[in-house]
Amino acid sequence: MAMIPIEFDRNVMRQLREFEHLFYFKWDLVSDVLEFQESMEDTPFGFEQRIEQASTNFYTGLIHKDDQEHLDTYIDALYSNGSPGEVRRIVQKFRMRGKNGIDYLWVELRMLAYYDESMPVMVFGAMRNINDEQIWQIKLQHQAEHDQLTGFLNKIALEHHAEDFLNSKPNRSALIIIDADNFKSINDTFGHLFGDAVLTEMAIAIRKIFRPIDFMGRIGGDEFVTIVREFPDEDLVTKYCTELGNELRKSYGNEDKQIPFSISMGIAFYPEHGLSYQELFAHADRALYESKANGRDQFHIYKPSFIGNSSVESTRDIHDLSDAQQKAFQDNMIEFVFKILFETNDPTATISWTLGMFGRQYNLDRVSIEVYDRIANRYSTDFEWLSPNGVSTKTEHHIENISSLIDSRTELMLQMYHPTPLGVMAICNDTREVSAKYQDTVRFFKLGSFAHIRITHGTTDLGSFCFESAAPREFSDKEKQDLNVFSVLLGNILLVRSSDEKILEENTRLRDILDRMQEFVYVIDKETHEPVFFNQTIRQFLTPISTTQPCFKRFHNLDFPCANCPVERLSKDGNEYLLSQMNNWGELTETRTYNIDWEEGKSKFALIIQDPF
Repeated sequence: MAMIPIEFDRNVMRQLREFEHLFYFKWDLVSDVLEFQESMEDTPFGFEQRIEQASTNFYTGLIHKDDQEHLDTYIDALYSNGSPGEVRRIVQKFRMRGKNGIDYLWVELRMLAYYDESMPVMVFGAMRNINDEQIWQIKLQHQAEHDQLTGFLNKIALEHHAEDFLNSKPNRSALIIIDADNFKSINDTFGHLFGDAVLTEMAIAIRKIFRPIDFMGRIGGDEFVTIVREFPDEDLVTKYCTELGNELRKSYGNEDKQIPFSISMGIAFYPEHGLSYQELFAHADRALYESKANGRDQFHIYKPSFIGNSSVESTRDIHDLSDAQQKAFQDNMIEFVFKILFETNDPTATISWTLGMFGRQYNLDRVSIEVYDRIANRYSTDFEWLSPNGVSTKTEHHIENISSLIDSRTELMLQMYHPTPLGVMAICNDTREVSAKYQDTVRFFKLGSFAHIRITHGTTDLGSFCFESAAPREFSDKEKQDLNVFSVLLGNILLVRSSDEKILEENTRLRDILDRMQEFVYVIDKETHEPVFFNQTIRQFLTPISTTQPCFKRFHNLDFPCANCPVERLSKDGNEYLLSQMNNWGELTETRTYNIDWEEGKSKFALIIQDPF
């Protein structure tokens, strides 16, 4: 008979730790010895189970040198403002030495630091191997910032890097716009694949001639930008432009037809032609038009006299906006999403726009995001795009009551979810094959096939991202991959940002609840003890004053904090709470004290709840 465990025994715990890639350790700060609970011999890490002089080893190869700044932050947090008996929670990410002693692996450390007086003396922690997850995020970020064809920075990423560079007030630098002459003729004559090969040749030549430290980006179909960083003299820039023009001056064709090819360039210098990327780009663009108007195959440096020269007209091609956007989305979905988010600064608009792009690209009938409400324990449709054949799951779009159909639909989806290499997904290519109990539901919603994926943030379930069609169909690997990638963007960026307004609404409701509680409830600044909130129960006992006073002065007319004040024992930003007794206008009462984020981004407040008389 199989031996099935019925308790959390050592074998179960070991397998769970292996599944989660968890390694538990103890760090005695007094002796500076760090020891893992189990041997590290069969792990991908290159250090022993017991590490003597751990803090020294951290700085001498155990942690990647580029992450030692994060280590400094951790050490500062560990040793700052401790209090007797405090247990402080600290989370950090580092790259730690791998088995071969050369590679480093990303880990997340979650630590409990225990304090004696004001100094930490012991740390217990769990180390989780997050290397695959971190590499995926880095890869995702790289894809979001780079043009797929050339490997150069895309338009948005180039502008961000350039602005950061210019904000550092560098020495004299230059922005060069490089534009292909006759590229449209080459594309129209020989096709887009040939045109892509020409663009790739341009990128190779730019990378060959300019320096590795210079920024190189592709900002449009046949337009490139190079930022030459801190050159010694102007002759170096003109030398680069001359070499690049010579390298790319040629003709393309076959036995029947030859088309000459060259490039035109416009140059603007920092700081004389502008201090920002936008100023430099506008002036380099003006110089580029001067090159085009004077016969192409040349470069010009910007001069103020170019302004007002009516003989120069833009040579940029104007395409149908919607077609261009759909092609840009198809070529690089991640870049498109980040561009929309950057230009609108509106995650809600970005999500809505992107759903429509997916629907049109894959000929779907419904693309939606079903958000999971943990408090109400239900799924609801927050975002939805519909084709003429699509049926909405929003109740306000239906005259009849469809709540039971929506519940049945949700039940069908949840029971079909299963782990895949691309995430937890529910895929059905033909809903005629599902159980008879759901057939009324799929007919009502015209649901012929669907592919859904879970959206998560860490271990938190945020909901589902959904592709649906009115007819049976198979979902391609590309569609499933796009489901995966966009669900990552939703879970880590878009839905997190779009929930800010909901959080504000929830905070307003929280304050209303606190205000109506019968207990004495107030919030104070932990450093100054000045109250920032009194609930209604307290306000009826207090007379209004025009000056700010700490709670011990306002309530008890004391010059110093109360002798048994629990606020003094709260950690900096931990999530512990303290039970104690406090003087409540002459009587000792039960008191609960918590850390609370009362203002956005500031965790320096304490919530105090005292039982009434």
